[in-house]
Amino acid sequence: MIMITDRKRQTLKTEANAAGKFAVVGVVATLTHAAVAGFLLESGLLPPMLANFAGFLVAFGVSFSGHFYWSFSHLRQEKTALKAMLRFLLIAASGFALNSSVLALWLNLTPWPDLLGLMFSIAIVPSLTFIGTRFWAFSHPEVDP
Repeated sequence: MIMITDRKRQTLKTEANAAGKFAVVGVVATLTHAAVAGFLLESGLLPPMLANFAGFLVAFGVSFSGHFYWSFSHLRQEKTALKAMLRFLLIAASGFALNSSVLALWLNLTPWPDLLGLMFSIAIVPSLTFIGTRFWAFSHPEVDP
């Protein structure tokens, strides 16, 4: 039988709560990315790759703010915003590179609509960013209370 201490139970509860919040912020940021990029593409204002980049930039602000001030607020410490933002930017930029690669392949290899490829490329990345975000971007050495 596995014994779970009160501290471990609280840690599990905190992490599950953070994962749920991460999912909510991720959905909002993903929808923001899709809405901005889709609008710019469908209105003819930008081609697919530039529309995707513009959507990413707007979604980055939504995502970082949501994660820093809500999802991982339990990890936030004084004067850590810039460090967290730079780390998160690296993770987000890596996700965007993957997103852009998938979109470029879609645009060059399929006869299907550009908007469908844009939405597909946006949808596959968020699930890949949680671990890097939780355990690196917003992670700081523990400080005893």
